[in-house]
Amino acid sequence: MSRPLRTCIFGGGAVGSLVAARLQSAGKAPTVIARGRRLEQLERQGITFADPACAPIPVTALDAQTAAMEGGWDVVFLALKAQAIAASLEEIRPLIGPATRIVPLVNGVPWWYFQPETARAVRSVDPTGALVEAFDPARIIGAVVYVGCALDSVRGDLTSNGRERLVLGSIADAHAQTETLLATLFEGCAIAIQPTRDIRREVWSKVALNLASNPLSVVANATVGEQFTSPHLARITIPMLEECIALARALGVEPSLTLEEMVAIGRRMGAYYTSMAQDYARGAELEMGAIAHSALELAAEEGVAMDTTRTVADICGFLSERELARA
Repeated sequence: MSRPLRTCIFGGGAVGSLVAARLQSAGKAPTVIARGRRLEQLERQGITFADPACAPIPVTALDAQTAAMEGGWDVVFLALKAQAIAASLEEIRPLIGPATRIVPLVNGVPWWYFQPETARAVRSVDPTGALVEAFDPARIIGAVVYVGCALDSVRGDLTSNGRERLVLGSIADAHAQTETLLATLFEGCAIAIQPTRDIRREVWSKVALNLASNPLSVVANATVGEQFTSPHLARITIPMLEECIALARALGVEPSLTLEEMVAIGRRMGAYYTSMAQDYARGAELEMGAIAHSALELAAEEGVAMDTTRTVADICGFLSERELARA
């Protein structure tokens, strides 16, 4: 019998905690790498849920330095906001061994998008090209995260709306090995896993949904469901989807979801506030680089007009900068 996979999750926020909880419940014994208050919470109480019917899930939690000394990680999930990965590179590098597979759980256009064919960087998420240089694309498993969850920063309680799906696939050519690894890692796990051999088609479906819902959720203070069902907001949301689909096609990719399917997903989300709306409400930095600026960067390079998207992103950026200045 082969040994169990040694897995760590760098980041104890909402998505990282949810993945850790599901893997732990399936007997996979992941290690969560966290810092500060969140590390103390995980050590003291494990992963706790806002729903009192859900029992706490004990997990191994370490700081990055201790996790690096342990070494031998087979899989490292990067469960950080896109803008935080470059800032954490010095802590991440020692975790990556010669055979480690890397799974970035990021929103928006990922830094690896143009790899392995080229080392072209997406500057809005990788301004200096540090991420393109740091990680071997042959060992990256691209991920598209369909998870509605939130973490109470004070109590450390996790909330999930029950929609938990990861679309995963190699960004290079090792598809069969990746699918075998995923089957082993997620066997018995409650998160729905969808392997794909064309991760970029999946990326653009999620980029479109994120781009059409996140900045507007801040501007309109609206739930995802409201953005797709209100006639006032739908007149903004749907053109943003169309602009993003046009950008994907300009890059030679047909998103895996049609416009109609994207709209149906948005309507089903109901009274859920996006991660960007949650961050804005607590005065945190927004993921504008990954979710909005990356697409606008590529649109400018490809000559694709995204007028509605740019307007909403500019208003959202203004609101965010104003709130951060007041803090």
